Amino acid sequence: MGTSHIKSAERVLDVLDLLARRSDPVTAREVSAALNLPKSTTHHLLNVMRDRHFLAYRADHRAWTLGTAAFEMGAAYLRNGPLGFEGQRFLAELTRRTNETSHLAVLRGTDVVYLGKQEPPVPGIRLVTEIGTRLPAHLTAVGRAMLAQTPLGLLTALYTGYDWPDLTGVGPHSLAALRSLLDTDRERGSACEEGSITPGIACVASAVHARDGAPIAAVGVAFVAAAQTVTSTEGLTAEVRRVAADFSLALSEGPPVGQ
Repeated sequence: MGTSHIKSAERVLDVLDLLARRSDPVTAREVSAALNLPKSTTHHLLNVMRDRHFLAYRADHRAWTLGTAAFEMGAAYLRNGPLGFEGQRFLAELTRRTNETSHLAVLRGTDVVYLGKQEPPVPGIRLVTEIGTRLPAHLTAVGRAMLAQTPLGLLTALYTGYDWPDLTGVGPHSLAALRSLLDTDRERGSACEEGSITPGIACVASAVHARDGAPIAAVGVAFVAAAQTVTSTEGLTAEVRRVAADFSLALSEGPPVGQ
C-alpha cells in the first residue's frame, strides 16, 4: 500500500476518533483545526465518509456526527466479542430472580440485535426474540434503554428519514414521540414497553454501561402483562436494574470487553 493510501486511512481513523470523543456535533472547521488538515481535504474526506454512512451531516447545526455505519461496526464488535458470553451468567441470574425470560441485546443502527436469552425452567408463551433476532430499537424496551443514553446529535442522525415501522400498531411514529418516551426512560433508569412487539407481552429493560459510562448493551425481562400487578412489575424492574448494575460493575472491574 502506498504512502498516500496509508495517510488517507490514518485521516479517516483520526476523524472517527475525534467525533467519538465529542458529545456534540463537530463543524468542518473544528475538524480541520483539530487534525491540522487543509479545508478542501477536510470537506472531501467528510463527504466521502458521509457517502459511506460513517458520518452524518446535521444541517441544523452545520456540523457532523458519527453515522450509522460507525454505530454498526461498534455493535458488530460487541456481538462477535465476549460480551454475549459474559452476559449469559447475568441473564441466568436475572431469570432465577424473576422466573421470567431474560434478554441481552445491543444496538445496531436503528435496530437491536439479541445476543443472549435465558428462559425459566418451565417456559411460558413463545417469544420472537431468539438469539440473533433483529428488531426496530424504538419498539423494544432493550432498545429504548440504550437510546435513552444516546447523545441527541447521534439520535437525530440515526432517525433522520426513518420510516418508523411497527409490528402491532403500538409504539412511537416520530422522533418527537420517541424523545418523549426516552426522556421518561432516562429519568426512571429503565424502559418499559407493552404490546409493541407481541400483543399482551410487556418488557422492562435497563442499560449496561462500559467503564466510561457509555451504554454498550441492555438486559431485560419479558412477561405476560395481564399476569403482573403494578407492584409486581415494579419488583421486576428493580431486579432488572440490579442485574444491569452488577453487569456494568463486572465490566468496569474486569479486562476491557474484547480482551
